[in-house]
Amino acid sequence: MKNKAISVIIPAYNEEQTIQRNLTKIHNFLKDRFGVFEIIVVNDGSFDGTSKELKKIQENLHLRIIDNKTNQGKGKVVKQGILESSCELVMFLDADLGIPIEELPKFVLEFDNGYDIVIASRFVPGLRIVRPVVWYRRIMEKVFQILRMTIINDWNVRDTQCGFKVFRRKAAMDIFSRVTVERFAFDAEVIFIANKLKYKIRELPISLQNPPESHVRLVRDPINMILDLVKIRVNYWKGKYK
Repeated sequence: MKNKAISVIIPAYNEEQTIQRNLTKIHNFLKDRFGVFEIIVVNDGSFDGTSKELKKIQENLHLRIIDNKTNQGKGKVVKQGILESSCELVMFLDADLGIPIEELPKFVLEFDNGYDIVIASRFVPGLRIVRPVVWYRRIMEKVFQILRMTIINDWNVRDTQCGFKVFRRKAAMDIFSRVTVERFAFDAEVIFIANKLKYKIRELPISLQNPPESHVRLVRDPINMILDLVKIRVNYWKGKYK
């Protein structure tokens, strides 16, 4: 993969305890395997010491930092980072490394098979769970996918919500320039737009290390995600994704 160039976008929200360790791991992995790479960290208005920790390692790890002073939502900050990227491959992954960066090589290889987007999936054969998710989150994940497929009539992809997605640059720019959802349901909008623009998508199983804590609020966020699905459907009716 030394002939590949990749931009890695990492949204960060209150990651003070792990951000240095995880970014160092990501940097070292990319340095060993890619000829050209960039790491863009988008701080989503963290109120802990995340911003301070990023500044400590910025120069040593050659980080590009977008430091939002207020919380914007995961969808909005991922969009910020992707539109600032410069490499031929563009990916985003979660700062907690719930899906290990070591999974990346098999994703990159799929671009040689003609795919435009390669995404992690929990619902395809081959998934390996290192740390199980709590039961109620598992139920919420499955219910959301059923609602997603039903409300926006998008049945081509089984799992939209894993925070580990890789794009060809053209696909990333085409899709994220159209994204309107600012919070957790933005992944569903990304895949919906990709399907409407006829990009080829590949789902791959992964090794899943569910973090012990989640930023998802159990009542408010699922309700907002359903409302965002309705927004996606309305946007489509209005022709906003053309």
